[in-house]
Amino acid sequence: MGIIDIVGNNFAQIDAVEYEKKVREKYPEALLQQDERIVFAFKSLGGSGRDHYMLTTKRLLIKDKMGVTGKQIGYKTVPYTSVRAFSFETCGSFDTDSEMKVYARGIGTVSIDFNKNVDVLAIQRFLSSVVIQGKGAGEEYVSDAGGGYGNGSGDGNTGIFDLLGSNYTQIDKHELESRLKPSVLLPEEKVELAFKCGRDSVVFTSMRVLKIDVQGMTGKKIEYLTILWPSIRGFSIETAGNILDRDSELTLYFNLPAKECHAEGFPQNERTRMKIDFRDGQADIFAVQKFISDKLLGPDTVAPSSHGGAMTGYQDTGSGSILAWLGDDSRMVDPREAEEQFKFILQSCESVELAFKGRRDMILFTTKRVIFVDKQGLFGIGKKVEFISVPWRTITTFSVRSAGSFIDKDSELCLWLDFDDVYYPRRANEDDPPPPPIPRKSCMEIDFQKDKVDIFVVHRYLSERVMRVKGHQMKPYTSPVSSELLMPSSPDTATNLLDWIGDNASAIDPNACDVKFHEAGLLQHDEHIAFAFKSGRDSIYLTNKRLFVLDVQGFTGKKKEYMSVPLDNIRVWSVESAGHLDRDMELRVWFKGYWDNKVKQDLRKGKADIFAIQSFIAHFVIGDADGNSALKNAQAFEPAKTGAMTKILGYLSDAHVKDPVELTSQLRSSPALLQEDESVEAAFKAGRDLFIITTKRIIVIDKKGITGKSVDYRSFPLMYNTAFKIETEGRLLSGPEVKVYTADEDIKQELAKGQKNNIWQVHEILSNKMLNDPKKDFSEEEVHVSNVAQPSYNSTPAPAQQHSPVVAAQPYVQPTTFQVQVPAGMVAGQQIQVQHPHTNQMLVITVPNGVPAGGVFNVSA
Repeated sequence: MGIIDIVGNNFAQIDAVEYEKKVREKYPEALLQQDERIVFAFKSLGGSGRDHYMLTTKRLLIKDKMGVTGKQIGYKTVPYTSVRAFSFETCGSFDTDSEMKVYARGIGTVSIDFNKNVDVLAIQRFLSSVVIQGKGAGEEYVSDAGGGYGNGSGDGNTGIFDLLGSNYTQIDKHELESRLKPSVLLPEEKVELAFKCGRDSVVFTSMRVLKIDVQGMTGKKIEYLTILWPSIRGFSIETAGNILDRDSELTLYFNLPAKECHAEGFPQNERTRMKIDFRDGQADIFAVQKFISDKLLGPDTVAPSSHGGAMTGYQDTGSGSILAWLGDDSRMVDPREAEEQFKFILQSCESVELAFKGRRDMILFTTKRVIFVDKQGLFGIGKKVEFISVPWRTITTFSVRSAGSFIDKDSELCLWLDFDDVYYPRRANEDDPPPPPIPRKSCMEIDFQKDKVDIFVVHRYLSERVMRVKGHQMKPYTSPVSSELLMPSSPDTATNLLDWIGDNASAIDPNACDVKFHEAGLLQHDEHIAFAFKSGRDSIYLTNKRLFVLDVQGFTGKKKEYMSVPLDNIRVWSVESAGHLDRDMELRVWFKGYWDNKVKQDLRKGKADIFAIQSFIAHFVIGDADGNSALKNAQAFEPAKTGAMTKILGYLSDAHVKDPVELTSQLRSSPALLQEDESVEAAFKAGRDLFIITTKRIIVIDKKGITGKSVDYRSFPLMYNTAFKIETEGRLLSGPEVKVYTADEDIKQELAKGQKNNIWQVHEILSNKMLNDPKKDFSEEEVHVSNVAQPSYNSTPAPAQQHSPVVAAQPYVQPTTFQVQVPAGMVAGQQIQVQHPHTNQMLVITVPNGVPAGGVFNVSA
């Protein structure tokens, strides 16, 4: 142990078996699970050597002794399922310490410096084996299919201009693979593409993206950065240009959790992309594109679809408007022509279903992704073209906006992406206030030419591609979107719907809404409205698939936004009861995303049952989560014994334990918060507020105002919690503490002194839920929705003085599809009245375009 290790607080490796014995002796059945083993253990050399890092078979576990006495100890758990990337840095000639960095969702970057005696590559191999498994290795693909993805034959030497421009050349993948095995790569891992610039390399393997950065004069210090394939949310390639710009480029967009930055001129997250410049003629950019497509979009092994999308056969006559041309508004064009034009960028099994063209750029909606084609250079006539690919799984929410009045004459599409690309621009002048952040690719807007794009066709198409179907999976790319859904809408669709909604109602009949929305083609065939509310000109609807927001904008109200938030992308939600002065109730939903990802709606008191709404959302978000207890040996409740002074001070801020059995019974009826298979595991009361851990979520109950009549009930699903930390009690008044990390916000709760057993009970609950849930895989970022039978959602009984529900959500009825013949003399766009064959209810149906008198079309109701 040298002075550098002490000053730098480096960690030294200790015997993992011996240390595990000590841990189990000190904390029997508390800190480690029975089937959990410590594989690597490290002890700090700085300070008094009180801190420890452990790599177990299930998690990264950090022990941090705090304070002068070290009595208060923090234990931070980072499950391997939360890890999105990691890096290891070997020792250098002068800098003799090595380093490990782990990028984990919610918690950010965890780093540790080792002394020179630690074999970091052995740790790297272990971490690779426990993190890169299952979906962590990306999609399956056919290795060497169709001749493979190319193999460089160069020696990797780069000229001075390539070094100055950081240009990479393709090198022999087999040679590099033999050099990286077995020290870096796993035994079953294969190198598919490899590139080198000077001493550095970028390697695409069957299981990860590996960036090798050789540092220092001697090159002895090397960083190996591993990025897991599912962390990559999109990518772009840029072809070589003319004369001056002869390099092609690849950009990978990903989310590596890092500390947020709000400084001007910097992105919110510094680790959001990797840009690689390729030397002209030394890399096949389209082979690179093909391999990344296979890893992110799935194998290219299925015959192409013969489905023709909307506007197939349409003859593009241009924008026809100078304003649309100047504004670069996009118009619909023939998808089959677009597919033929860009076949070289598509997988052979991939089809273009919708296509749009602006002044020179194009947008393709395919069966697997959205492709933005950006032609660069003067008037787009240059050779350089950028192709940006966004897989459907990356799109979390979408909205379409109709055209407005006066100057705003274009319609729009907004796509919220699961990609943190928020940027804080610099102020133009020193005396100016800081400019607001911009979303960049976190939220992408597309302008449409209003008379050339049917936004309701786009809405229906995105509902099919982004919303979950059949077991809550993405719509298979082999199952094309139905041509029926892509038929043009009636010109009066929006007007008729808004006229029916009216201006004064604070609650709307969901059953009547369901009929009207299906007539307008805004809902899927198997989708039904359960709750509907209106506030001013705006309205909000909860269906069995999405939260639907209708926002009327502008002075005239002509511009309207139709926003869809899929229920499976909801990460946090809360309902708030009415207060003494504030007479409105409130619903808030946070969805998966990084830009403006909260929906808030005020609900008039007496016109809605917030607990029925809460239960409805809970059913679809956590309905199939494991409702079994995480406590193996739950003890009968015993109130904590505390001294008089501790009790007085504790009630000011710290939380005292509550009886979970009694609270479970209470929260099943007044108010009805819990599901039938959900129970309270642990609960703590701090003043007027409650912190509750159930078998499915964390509930924070916050009483507000002087009277405490307004109460906020906020739910955090345990399945989306990413890491946690507990702290034991210290001296004086330092009580235990628990902190849970989520992708949206951290939850922190202090406990009263004298609750040693309770903090370890919390640790047991969170450990079992985060470490033992078999669904905790990369799929949980995409699919974690109830797949059980849908219950009836009648308004939940509640105290009369608090809630008087008016609108009741009715049980869902599976729609019936039947045929209707158009009467003589009727034309497309006109309405006819028909009788439902089963219910005998009279329905008003609009004759769709393309169906003549005497023709037959299908109706689902």
